Amino acid sequence: MKRGRVLILWNQVKADDDVVELWRRDNRRTPDWDPTKIVEPWDTVAEEIDLIASCVREADNFDNLLQALDRERPDAVMNLVEWFHDDLENEAHIPALFELLGISYTGNRPLALSLCQKKPHAKALIASHGLPVPRGITVESGAAPPDAVTGLRYPLIVKPAYDDASGGIDAGSVVRTRAELDARVQMVVGDHKMPALVEEFIEGREIHCAIIGNDPARPLPLYEMEFKRGSLDNEGRTLPGIITYRAKWDPYSRDHYAMESKCPVEDLAPELVEKIQAVAVRAYNVLGCRDYARVDMRLDPTTNEPFILEINPNPDLSDDCAYAQCVRASGRTYSQAIQEIVGFALDRATTKAKPALAPSETLLHEYLAQRTTGR
Repeated sequence: MKRGRVLILWNQVKADDDVVELWRRDNRRTPDWDPTKIVEPWDTVAEEIDLIASCVREADNFDNLLQALDRERPDAVMNLVEWFHDDLENEAHIPALFELLGISYTGNRPLALSLCQKKPHAKALIASHGLPVPRGITVESGAAPPDAVTGLRYPLIVKPAYDDASGGIDAGSVVRTRAELDARVQMVVGDHKMPALVEEFIEGREIHCAIIGNDPARPLPLYEMEFKRGSLDNEGRTLPGIITYRAKWDPYSRDHYAMESKCPVEDLAPELVEKIQAVAVRAYNVLGCRDYARVDMRLDPTTNEPFILEINPNPDLSDDCAYAQCVRASGRTYSQAIQEIVGFALDRATTKAKPALAPSETLLHEYLAQRTTGR
């Protein structure tokens, strides 16, 4: 990695809002439903960032963000911001600001971030390029129109169309009757205040492909999430073999223990691995991704055809996450991968000539001066 000044921006979480910190205060080591299980310690948000680098801890505040850029004058920014002002829609606006200011940064550009967050739009685009996605519809409000559902095969999965990180996904997300479908759509639209995405549920294996790099993008060894069939959630409902919100974020839930990760995936034929990776890289390129991302897929249990579930352009980079497991399986160390990602931004910074004081920087100084003087 080239040497340079790098500013790391991330979402600061107060100790009272960090669920891991609250678990520590409660001294909870076992879930209520099974005192024999020991919950492995999780890192707090601050600890995860410390593993990546010595970070600048700035509040989720626009003025503070601009002042950090002005103060640090970085050669590049490591952009780890996933929301701004508690709004996921603002995720894409942060790199847009960097671009207006002429500052190089890691990760995906605004269009790719915004597009991938809109699952129906992203899938329509990759499907137009001949890539396999589950058949489905988007329902704006109320129940799904009968004519739209005609032709879709049950079981179906219903999820918020614009959410991420398994938001809105639980044991009831997979439906097998029209009545269940209408009830679930109304719940998603009502509770999450966004359209519902209804798709044919692919009941096969769930395979993720992490990608790093540009021209060419390089797929990393595959990652599989294995589900323990017949598992129940905390409400006693049978889990249908999906990554629920609680499975991902609540180590005290039954959902969390209903799945196990495996990386690399060693029981797939080499030609199938190559096909899955090729599909992932094509989707990455079609959506204009850069530096790093993760493509989540399901294999049809009959044909082994990989179907794209979603593309995550801003996956978790913590030391124990799925992306880090793929990195290590590739032969890289965690540090090497982080340095590689930062190196992409530093390379872009050095290949783009920049005057001593760019016009965008002048605007930045004027803005900060006006905010300070109250003009």
